[in-house]
Amino acid sequence: MVAIAGFSAVARKGKARQPKSKPDVGISVVVGTAHLGSMPSVVEVSGDIKALKTALLSAKISGRVVSVPRREGDRVSAGAIVVQQDTSDLSAQAQQADAALTGAEARLSQAITSAGVSGPQIESQIAQSKAGLDSARARLRMLKTGARAQERAQAQNAVIQAKANYDNAKADLERMRSMHDQGAISPRQWDAAQTQFSIAQAQYDSAKQQLSLIEAGAREEEIESAEKAVVQAEEALRFAESNRSQKALREEDVKSAKAGVIQAKAALAYARQQLANASIRTPIAGTVSKRATEPGQMASPGAPLIEVVALDSVYFEATVSEMDVDRVRIGQPVRVEVDALPGRQFQGTVQKILPTADPKSRQFTARIAIPNRAGDLRPGMFARGSIEVARHRNVVIIPKDALISNGTGQAVYVLRGSAAKLAPVITRFESREEAEVTGVSAGEQLVVVGQDKLSDGVKVHVAN
Repeated sequence: MVAIAGFSAVARKGKARQPKSKPDVGISVVVGTAHLGSMPSVVEVSGDIKALKTALLSAKISGRVVSVPRREGDRVSAGAIVVQQDTSDLSAQAQQADAALTGAEARLSQAITSAGVSGPQIESQIAQSKAGLDSARARLRMLKTGARAQERAQAQNAVIQAKANYDNAKADLERMRSMHDQGAISPRQWDAAQTQFSIAQAQYDSAKQQLSLIEAGAREEEIESAEKAVVQAEEALRFAESNRSQKALREEDVKSAKAGVIQAKAALAYARQQLANASIRTPIAGTVSKRATEPGQMASPGAPLIEVVALDSVYFEATVSEMDVDRVRIGQPVRVEVDALPGRQFQGTVQKILPTADPKSRQFTARIAIPNRAGDLRPGMFARGSIEVARHRNVVIIPKDALISNGTGQAVYVLRGSAAKLAPVITRFESREEAEVTGVSAGEQLVVVGQDKLSDGVKVHVAN
């Protein structure tokens, strides 16, 4: 009895110490909320940041570098000298070319003056030779035909006129002699008066002889002399006309002198250009990115010396899959992220789509414009972009982690009280984190973590 009583007491004590079982709270899950919003359709792209304006400058001529005023990271304005070569020899060559041009212009002026003078002189000689020939022929005809009454009268009148001129010249000479003796006139005026008197006297004698010849009639010797005079006049005319070739030579001299001036100008322009080439200027404003030369080094044509990049002209060169290129259009917005600048986003715009794909990768290239006023984006950075190709508004959007595959399509677990109900959905636009769906309502809570442990209707515990 005592043993049985003791055993019963121990049994009751052991039963009283057994722990009570915990209530069933369900499977622990994390939930998210469906909401109404605007959902874009995006094409994911990647590529590099590049500069639209990059100037890799090199020398045009060989020469020693005397100055490189800019280093990497320095800002430069358009037209600034970034490398200066030695100009001592080039300056001397430019001065020589300038002097050569001055000489060529002087020769041209002389040739033009000579051509302008010789032309009228030659024509005057030809006219005089023709007049002399006409006079010689007329005299020969007169000698052969004899003098007529009119010719005698003309000869007499010529004598009278020559006599009057002679008397006037003699009187002028006498007056000039008196004034010359008194020192009232210059020797030059006295010489001119004597010359005028001599000419008048010769003309008077010639007129008298001509009248005498007319009155006496021509002799055989005179006719023969007149014939020779005609021959001489013809020769003189031919000689004067042959001088026209000299005019052509003068014109050729002018052409040659003009060509010399053109050549000298070209030589001067070339020398000045070579002098300007020694100052290597940047055609764009930007930042020096590379410096490959130092003062004292020799610069050869074509060898890179310095590189300038315009950071305000950078763009995102992205590769687009051939499956997505038809959806991409110029002007579409792009959200850009750069690995070197974590946590930051840049807004860009599709600016250009190259028409051909890379033959190896079958990828197309899109150029995306990005403002870079602060200069944070640098050429060579790797970037990713999301090109918005379409957008649905006022649609139900859920966290993308809520989607599961149920064998026949996609579905989500919707929280119904303390149970998770499986609901099939149809997805439309998707992004990296969210998806547009039909089949659930805005405001419903969806399981985003723990779906692999669930089945339709199982009890869950929200552990957000």
